[in-house]
Formats: sequence, C-alpha cells, structure tokens
Amino acid sequence: LIPGYHNRGGDYFPILDDTGKTCASEPDATIQADVKFDNQMDDYGKGVGIMLDMNINDSSITNWVLAYRMVYSPELATALYKPLQNLAASSLQECLDKPMPFFSTVFGARMASRTHLATKGFVQSSPFVNYTAMGKDRSYPFTHHYGGTVHPVNSPFDYSFIKHPSANDSLLPNASDSSNRGYIVTGFNSSDGLSRCVIDELPTRPLVSLGELVNWDLRYENPLPPYAFNLIGNSDASPLLPTNAVVNAPEQSLPDNLQYDDSYCANHLLFDDWFVSSIAPDPTGFGSSGRSQQATYTEFVNGTTPLGNRVYQPIAADRVAAASNAAYAAKLYADHVAKTDSWKTIASRLEVDGMFNVNSTSVAAWRALLGHCRKQRIPYVSESASSWDTALSAETDYAFSRFSVAGDTEVGKPGSSGDFPDATEFTGYRILEGKFLDSLAAEVVNQVRLRGPFLSLAEFVNRQLSSGNLALAGAIQSALNEVVNTQSNNPFVILKSLSKPTDPNPSSVAGCTPEYQFPDAAAAGYSTYGLPGWTRQADILRPLAPILSVRDDTFTIRGYGDARDAKGRILARIVCEAVVRRVRDFSDPADAPDILTPPTASSNKSFGRRFQLVSFRWLATDEV
Repeated sequence: LIPGYHNRGGDYFPILDDTGKTCASEPDATIQADVKFDNQMDDYGKGVGIMLDMNINDSSITNWVLAYRMVYSPELATALYKPLQNLAASSLQECLDKPMPFFSTVFGARMASRTHLATKGFVQSSPFVNYTAMGKDRSYPFTHHYGGTVHPVNSPFDYSFIKHPSANDSLLPNASDSSNRGYIVTGFNSSDGLSRCVIDELPTRPLVSLGELVNWDLRYENPLPPYAFNLIGNSDASPLLPTNAVVNAPEQSLPDNLQYDDSYCANHLLFDDWFVSSIAPDPTGFGSSGRSQQATYTEFVNGTTPLGNRVYQPIAADRVAAASNAAYAAKLYADHVAKTDSWKTIASRLEVDGMFNVNSTSVAAWRALLGHCRKQRIPYVSESASSWDTALSAETDYAFSRFSVAGDTEVGKPGSSGDFPDATEFTGYRILEGKFLDSLAAEVVNQVRLRGPFLSLAEFVNRQLSSGNLALAGAIQSALNEVVNTQSNNPFVILKSLSKPTDPNPSSVAGCTPEYQFPDAAAAGYSTYGLPGWTRQADILRPLAPILSVRDDTFTIRGYGDARDAKGRILARIVCEAVVRRVRDFSDPADAPDILTPPTASSNKSFGRRFQLVSFRWLATDEV
C-alpha cells in the first residue's frame, strides 16, 4: 500500500479526506479510521469495501463495482480501528519510487482469530458469500429489500489494519510455506493460521444421503444476512431473526424480503418429501466410465450388487419376480427409473432395512444408532511439498466427517493443512469416543422428551419456532451443545481454546445496536464454530438420514383374556402376541399401491394400507 493512494487498473488515485487533502502524505503519518473510506465512490456513500473491475481492459472508474461493503459511521470506524501511528514510510515520494510495506489491510472471514468482532462461526459467517449489501441506504442496490443491516458484527467478513515495523514481520507474506501462500481462516501467520482449509465439497460420487446436501451453497447470491453456511441438516438459530419466525419483518412484503432462516426452510421442504435413492451411475473415476444407471438398478433388483445406500432393498414382490423372470428388472427400470417423472413412484419399489423412529426414548437404541460407524477407513487429503494425494486411515470406530474425502487427517494428529500443532482441530475428521456417545444418546432422549412427539422428520431436524432453548437448535444439535458445554472431557476442549469467544454485547461498539432479535443465538459461541473439525448436527445426520422416520411400520401387539367363575374369580388367563407389518398394498387391491392420487375404494379410504401378520405366539406366564 502507498500512503494516500489506491491502485485502480495500474493507475494511482489519491485518497482524500473530508477536507479534500490527500491523506497520509506526510512522513510518520497517522492513519485515522475516517481516512479508510474511499471517497472516490461518492455514489455509494462512504464505506470500507473491496472493489471489483468488471472490465479489465478498461480502467475507467465507471467499470468498478462494489463487491463487499460495510458502511460504518466515523464514530464506529474509530471505535473498531484505532489510529496507526508512526508508520515506517519516510515520505510519500520514497514509497512511490521504492514501495515498501508499512501497514497491511487484511480482508477475510470473520472467524479469523484476529477479528475485531467475533461471531458464531458458520452461523453468522459464510466464506462463500458472493456479494454483501451492508447498510440501509435505500438507494443502494439490493438494500431496498427488507432486512438490511448496518452493524459490522452482521457482516461475514472483517477488515484488520496492521502496522508493520521497518524490519521483517511475521504477518507479511513469507516463504515458510512451500507454495509461498499466506495464512488463512484461523490466523495470519504460521503460529495460528492455516495454509489451506477444505470447507466445502463437490460430490466425488453420486449422493447416497439427503444429508450430503450440507455442502450445497443454497444461498448463492443473496446479499443480505444471515450469512449462514452448511444449511441443510443443520438447525442453529440466527440472532437476526425472531425466535418464533423464519423470516424477518414478516409484516413486510414477503417477495421483497431476503432475510430468512434458510436452514429451517430448506429442512422443512426436503426432509419429509424427498430422499436420495442412490440409483445412479457407478463411475470408476471422474468421468463416464463404470456401470450405467440401468446396470446399477437391474443388478440391485436381481440381487447381484447392492445400491450405494445399502439399507435400501427391493420390495419382496420385485425380488421374487426378478428371480423367475430375467427380463423383469429391465421392465422395472423402464417403468420406474428411466421415465422423467420416475421420482413419483420409485420410492414404492424400495424397502428400508432397519428404519429408526426418532420418537424413540430408548437410550440404548439411540446409542446403537449413534455408534453405528465401526471399523471404517476414512479417506482424507494429504499434502507434501507441491504434491496432493488422498490417504486412507487405519480402521477406526466412531469417525464423523463432513465430506466423502476429509480435508485432513484425524483431529489431534499432525496433518498438512497448517504449521502449528493443532491445525487438524479445525480441518480434520473427528473421532467421538464411546463415553461421549453415551452422554450424547442420553441427551438426545432428553431432547426428544422435551420436544416430541415429532409429527414430521423436518420437525425433528429443525429448531422449534417458540422461545428459549427449544428455539436455539434442533434436537441433535441441542444435545451436542449440552454435552459439549457441560462435560470437561468433551472432544472440543482444544478447539474452543483456539477460538475467540463471541461478544455477548456487541452493541457496546460505539453505541451501535447489533439489531439482534434473538441475542441468545449468538451470546454463547465461538469464532471457529462449524469448521470441519467442529462436529455439527448435519455431520451426525449425514449417514443416518436414509433410515430415519417419525413412525413405525412394524408393531408388536399383545392381547389378554381370562376365564372367571360366577364370583368373578380368575380361573385361567392367556396372553398372545402378534407382530404385524404395514405394507405398500391397500386393503382392497382395487387401488394400485403406487397410485399418485387418493384411493377410490371405500375400504381403502377407511383402512388404508394392508397389515401383514409376521408372527403369532402364546406367551408363558413369566414372559408377561
């Protein structure tokens, strides 16, 4: 940076202060907060921002647009950014002849360890934000939409202004990294910064679970907060939204309102109406080689090769028919997979092996479900010098990863994403110990009792639109938070110590209100919350989503009878037990089982689907 000037298209333009004088043009200048405004962009108003040139062949000022802007009053800017005094530049002309670093402006995600106003990680700071419209100037593009905000704590990004000595400085770019990269995300030097951090994933294989959509950047170019990340499957409340609503200022025109609880809305739309069948091509690599979709499905029906999601099985009728008719699987493919509207009927051809009812209040059942991942080998990214590769862990139990290929090795082990010992706390896959899962299972049951019974799967995944703790997060996330916050030996102790706690009272900054409608959603949090090493609800749901339900299809029914004499004394008693299963077929076969309209037969309107008797037995006295 050159004092008093900024660079546009190779040309230097003076930065002027409010009196029209060039800023920071004298030796040993002091840079005040109010000169960090770009007064050349008066049509946008004063603000701290990053400019993008929309036409690199034309350096005209009119081709520059504001990509990221935070509008601060001079009072707020002065409170956030203290004056930088006695800078190393000896004169403006010397800097022009031989540029030398005297201070740096660092722009990055608000989760960085040196952020001025820490926010709750990925709940308030998305690294994928493509455009921000901070401020409430109605003349500014997009801010006419309801929900604009002015307090800097609500921006996903932060600026740091750092003074450098005349000698070398650890915060300047250096060659300690093999690729001469800077340090990112958690800090700006080798002692606390990462050299790389995988935070998102393009699918490396066809999806097998709805939970894998956690990596979909659903918000895309919405310029207004809340800037949450990893939306689908997670359930954390935003402090900017009411406890009992999913949209800000609901009394305003909804089509113009861009400020939503995106996680709640996405989960509501997806988790009860959609599923991922994994009936997809089976590539051998990145390309078209491998099994076709038709081969995947027909081999599945014929019993040759299971689907990618192995809990899905063909219905019994299809298995029996395919065993006796070689052409049957191909006909099923043509009728229920190849058609463009196959999504309407394909679920009727599948059964789930081991469906789990989330209304269960059995700690043992939840512990078995949460501890399902045994003897797994986890693929992860490994980097050495300029070479990237994928490594594979040894067999391990209870590993949770956000990605099909984790961004680094197991949390707590030396990795390749940073020079400091604890870098993998942020970037690796996490192994949860058995004792932690014991406590988590017990707390999930507690949350089910507090919130249930759940009438839909989305209701289980989402927070409640009520108040208090029930509105902070969904059942699994609330259980995670409770165990993490109450147990001293929880697996996130080191990660929390490496993070910056959020400010419970950001309104103290120059008296500017943070515009929080639900302060408790941000009051207890950490700046690095939600990075890959910080296990969230969606990471738990990712492998479990295909088998979760809010109802049972198999029921155990017991009947009791006794014989009595004239005086009412019991002479004999007997107890029977029947196991019945609800199937796809209607009580009256007049209606096809996979019809897309309500049944027409009167008995089907009354009784619905058929129940099959799986088993029946008489119980001995000691079994009752």
